[in-house]
Amino acid sequence: MRRTGKRKAAVLILLSIVLVISGCFGSKSVPDGLGGEGNGKLKVYYPYVEDFHNKYGQLFTSQYPDIEIEIIKSGNEGEDASDKLSGQEKLQRMMERQKPDVLVLNLDEYEHLSSMGKLYDLESVIKQEQFDLDGYMPGLIDMLREKGNGSLFGLAPTLRAGYLYYNADMFQEKRIDLPVNKMQWKDLFELSARFHNGRTDEDASYGLINNQASDVLREVADTMDLQLFDTEGKKVLLQSEGWKQAFQLTVDALKKKAVSVRPPEQSGDPGSRYILAMNKFVNGESPMILNDSSFAAHIGGSSSKINWGMVTVPINPAHADETDRISATQIFAIAADSANKHDAWELVKFMNGTGMAKIISRSGRSDLPARTGYIPRSLERGAETIYMLKPGKHHTNEQWKKNIPDSFYQVYEPLLNEALHAVAGDKMTLEQAIADLEQQAQAKLDLARKDK
Repeated sequence: MRRTGKRKAAVLILLSIVLVISGCFGSKSVPDGLGGEGNGKLKVYYPYVEDFHNKYGQLFTSQYPDIEIEIIKSGNEGEDASDKLSGQEKLQRMMERQKPDVLVLNLDEYEHLSSMGKLYDLESVIKQEQFDLDGYMPGLIDMLREKGNGSLFGLAPTLRAGYLYYNADMFQEKRIDLPVNKMQWKDLFELSARFHNGRTDEDASYGLINNQASDVLREVADTMDLQLFDTEGKKVLLQSEGWKQAFQLTVDALKKKAVSVRPPEQSGDPGSRYILAMNKFVNGESPMILNDSSFAAHIGGSSSKINWGMVTVPINPAHADETDRISATQIFAIAADSANKHDAWELVKFMNGTGMAKIISRSGRSDLPARTGYIPRSLERGAETIYMLKPGKHHTNEQWKKNIPDSFYQVYEPLLNEALHAVAGDKMTLEQAIADLEQQAQAKLDLARKDK
């Protein structure tokens, strides 16, 4: 009962905000190009029905009481779908059977459906209505157009972005300069290593905590824009100068105790390590943590009194104004075959307007408004940083992904961890470890593709 009461109170607060700022949502007129006057009913694909109604549905209804929304999800199309179907194939089957008007997609789904001609091109209606695109964070609209092969098939009201949080007092105690924006991984690892206390037992202290050595390498490799496979996803490509540099950075970080990771023989839920890292930071026991934009609200919602700050995640100097740690969490798009594009555009426009951006910034949710003028209170101390980097756009049209079975990663991860620890423990040279790993990984990939 108490939880229900809190939920109702939260909804009332949000509705009151809507009434105050309803003018921000703009006109309800829709260009003639969309056709008709709307039929008053919208089918919306959204993975979590209750979540949509709690977050957005009641807000939309308060502005558009004549439009009825039905939420559908991929599991609604019947139980005869084969487990062997990919997520994209299940999504397409749902579209064929359920005929949604609006789809709320992640970036991979958006790219796939736009390439298949399944989404409505928004360029003309945006131009005709003079819908404001300039207020979005730099690079976001460019990324969506690039994923749409040059056209804009959806708009994203929210983002998830990564940052480096730091405890200013712990740096001052050790007389270490604070982290700065746009550091490289080498800089961060050198900074982090200065916090290790030389112990190897449970009382050892580290500047950074991660899950496994492979996770450290993956973050470094993503920043360096490295590809593990060829363009067809048939060959493993590890023996390059870029991968050698990424391996060396990771191994050096392990050797210098710049980052705490699980021993290679130790398994466990990855989430427990991330919870450990968060708790240590919030309790003032760890000087730095890499986390997303929601972590600021987590700090503010705790009893922690730490003096914290934030800077950008490490960058690739070749693309110093970009990062791979920004993603569009929800992209609102219109189905190309929708019979009600009129009302569908009203919902997409509503979700991406300045009024919704203001609500998202005040709601205390984990998502970051895609419009830069609406910084959540929890992130105000990082105002200079949060929109400093643009979304990276160097992994466009990754068709190789569909050729990599999930089973490959399950066997590759232990091999990668073993190789990294072997080099860090001086049991193998870097060159030999990479060569052996590539050979083993290729054999595992061939087998996984054969069994797919």
